[in-house]
Amino acid sequence: MNPATEGGSLRPPREIVLTRDIAAPRALLFRLWTEPEHLMRWWGPQTTTASSVSVDLREGGAWRHCILTPEGKEYWSHGRYLEIAPPERLVFTFAWENQEDKAEHPMQVTVEFQELGEKTRLVFRKVELPDDIELRLQTGGWEQALDKYVAYAEATSREG
Repeated sequence: MNPATEGGSLRPPREIVLTRDIAAPRALLFRLWTEPEHLMRWWGPQTTTASSVSVDLREGGAWRHCILTPEGKEYWSHGRYLEIAPPERLVFTFAWENQEDKAEHPMQVTVEFQELGEKTRLVFRKVELPDDIELRLQTGGWEQALDKYVAYAEATSREG
């Protein structure tokens, strides 16, 4: 059965869309998404730290990151860059590595950086989430990660 028509009715796609207006130039914001030394500072929900980040920033290039919880649990994710259009747009695949007997489920992330005068609007979109539980968990996680990102971006921009 097609998951989009489970139970005979159309189910909307599972998608996260988050927007932030950030007091920083979009060229800087793009770099904060693509350079390991910056990703280490904000990647992951509030209580986690990025313990490992690797980036091969080219279309078709791979990335792999690990976030670490305060209890010491590691969560690894990886993907490939599909589109790199600095400083406007970044598109990549995202998959959790096998954990707790869950198979990988590839998702796609699009990050757009739109100029708004003195600010930049970041639009984060993640599609193809596997189930409603993952949608809820990842929405909360990405909201927290983006809050960390905004704070880091604005501080970095002020340091100029």
